[in-house]
Amino acid sequence: MRTLGGLSVGEAVYRREKPLLLLAYLCLEGAQPRRRLASLFWPEASNPMNSLAQHLIRLRPLGGVVLDDGARVEARLECDVDLFRAHGRAGRHAEALGVYGGPFLDGLGVALGPDLEEWLFETREALGREARSAHLTLAERRLALGDLTEAAAGAERAYVVPGAPPPDPADLPRLHRLLQPAGHPLAETVRREADELEVPLTAAPSPVTAPPLLGRMAERAALEALGPGQVAWVSGPAGTGKSALLAALTAQGGWRVLPGRPGLPLATLEPLAPRLAGTADALAALSDSRLRVALDGWEDADEATRAALTLAARQRPGAALVIAARDPPALPIDLHLTLGPLTPAELAAHPGAFEATAGHPSLLAAFLRGAPPDQTLDAHLNALPPPAREVYLTLALQAAPNLAATRAALRLPAADFARTLDLLAREGLCTPGGEVRTPGTVRELLNVQPAHAALRHLHLARAHPEGRGWPHWQAARALWEEEDHPAAARAAHAYASEEMKRGYPGQAAATLEGAPQTGEVRLLRAWALLQLGEALRAGEVVADLPTLAGVTACRAVAAYQLGRYDQALALAEQLPGDGSLDAAHGAMVRGHVALRENRQREAQGQYRRAAALYRLNGTTPLALTAENLLASMAVQQGAEPWATFAPLLEASQPYPPQRAVILSNLADCLSPAETTDPVLFHQAEQLYQEAAALYELLGNRSGQARVLNARGVNFHVHGDHQRARELYEQALRLLSGGGNLRLMGLVLSNLSEVEGNLTQFDDALNLLERAGHLGLVQTIRSNARLTQVSEPILVLPPAMEGKGHHG
Repeated sequence: MRTLGGLSVGEAVYRREKPLLLLAYLCLEGAQPRRRLASLFWPEASNPMNSLAQHLIRLRPLGGVVLDDGARVEARLECDVDLFRAHGRAGRHAEALGVYGGPFLDGLGVALGPDLEEWLFETREALGREARSAHLTLAERRLALGDLTEAAAGAERAYVVPGAPPPDPADLPRLHRLLQPAGHPLAETVRREADELEVPLTAAPSPVTAPPLLGRMAERAALEALGPGQVAWVSGPAGTGKSALLAALTAQGGWRVLPGRPGLPLATLEPLAPRLAGTADALAALSDSRLRVALDGWEDADEATRAALTLAARQRPGAALVIAARDPPALPIDLHLTLGPLTPAELAAHPGAFEATAGHPSLLAAFLRGAPPDQTLDAHLNALPPPAREVYLTLALQAAPNLAATRAALRLPAADFARTLDLLAREGLCTPGGEVRTPGTVRELLNVQPAHAALRHLHLARAHPEGRGWPHWQAARALWEEEDHPAAARAAHAYASEEMKRGYPGQAAATLEGAPQTGEVRLLRAWALLQLGEALRAGEVVADLPTLAGVTACRAVAAYQLGRYDQALALAEQLPGDGSLDAAHGAMVRGHVALRENRQREAQGQYRRAAALYRLNGTTPLALTAENLLASMAVQQGAEPWATFAPLLEASQPYPPQRAVILSNLADCLSPAETTDPVLFHQAEQLYQEAAALYELLGNRSGQARVLNARGVNFHVHGDHQRARELYEQALRLLSGGGNLRLMGLVLSNLSEVEGNLTQFDDALNLLERAGHLGLVQTIRSNARLTQVSEPILVLPPAMEGKGHHG
């Protein structure tokens, strides 16, 4: 779909603007509820829903461009905005500008309501700003190569981008630096605008704004020669020039450098794609064979990014990868470069440089600036104007610098902050966007005064957006004032919510445990514990909370997990019967209880209701959980497993936690206890192992243990007791110290049975009883048939962990 510079679909001649506008909105904003679309597009209509239906009908001549499931509408075609932004995220600025054909929805002639008109102009200006940024980046590359004329021409194109608003104040210094060296007449216009806005303009730099990379010519050539799917590793201690080498690749063009960032899962890879729901999305973002990505700081990257890149190095999805790290390679690579001091030959053009610095890059930079060779970062910062040190150290504390929060934390006027940031960039200490260039060195400097670092974290936490501010609250915990607790709790809740969305309930539970225990924090913490199988702890966390619907839903799920089925059903009956998320939870619990009591039809009805309500509330992963149970029941009633689960396998691609459960259930269906078919047994094993790999990437040890227990049950009932014992023992090692006593008791009971140890079997059941799982113990005892032979046989019930329905 073309939206930049016009409005059309492919080569089709279609002139109805309002349906096309509706289609464009869906392309950019994703799937939308029908009611919201109707009120947005036809606010004054007597029957907005009918107007929406009529316009969806008018889109039919274009083919299957929309998917309408009755509740939500979704576009099913590619859009030029997506391509434009994909090129921009990958650093392919020239290609991005080739897609930008003009202002977003230029020449649209239909009347718009106020909300829709606001969306159109905001989107148009945002895309115009992105195009301006691409023009500026390309122009700065030309200036770095000494091409003053082309740099100024690029700045002129940036200034007059169609569809963009007037340049932001932060863009004026960049424009002036590009225009002034060539004597371009637009430079005076930019100067006047900067004076009116009181934005300081620094003197124009020399034509080559960054010195050429000293030495490293062979290393740079080797990295430039990497082909699609190849992986290189650049290692060396802090200060040996790894970042400078990657910066040289960027200056040459075609490479995207991503600084390693701790924090939320996949935070480091976020610049490559707007939404990364899990490892599958990360690999998809790296599938473009034209993409060349460099990670600056393997040790600083979040664990999920490291796991995704390790998988990418094995699968070779398409992009060329360079990883800079202090340590030797930690994944399969094609090329390893070890950086050390520069040699006398590489510094021959700089007399005295090797003798004064021994070729150490960090000392060499000071020497070439004329500073004493023993000048430290601390001394350098102290030599700068007073705000520079605080701005730099505050920026260094942030995984991804937030300039607005930094300025607010330091209470600096906008002009002073802009001037200081520009100074730090010119000194080579950080990028114009605030990313520090010497993270290893500055960490050592911060560690010398931990109390001062904690105070800076506190100021940042108070100024930072809540969804990203929790790491700063956590680092400043010892300095919290009483009035800080509500804000810290909200920040932890927002951060943990994102961790759970990305499939990391263990990390979410740990985050929330360290937060002020408000009602909202405790409720979300309980849900995280339930996902980890720690129902007893979850119930304790919400025990004294007010009896609201969300709390009751949580207690109902906890009661069911503990085997207290009557209590779970009673709580579920207290939940509302409306279209809310809590009503969906209630339907799930009623379905679980009905399934246990072999009321199949009732269970199916409840699961269908839960799935529909989850989708109505926009919680697709939970809907997949309910649909997964329906699929398992259908197979038990005679449906073909692969065909039944195929839609779920496709739909769960973006949701690794749910996909792991679906894979496990399909494996259970393929290899029930009563079959000895070796083909089905082998297929089930492959599915179990794929599920275990997903759980490992997610860091979900309980999930891995569940799969190991399921595989152990499989081998157990097929007579391979030695293999079953090995799998049960692996599961116990994963569960050690994790708190999931329910699953640990199940695995112990299975292990004791396969070893013929009646005492250990009773001990395992006693462990479950002490943990509160009385209903589960009763089920195990009623299904256990112990014979007086050397190897007793435990008849495993269908609902046992690992071989029943995983929900």
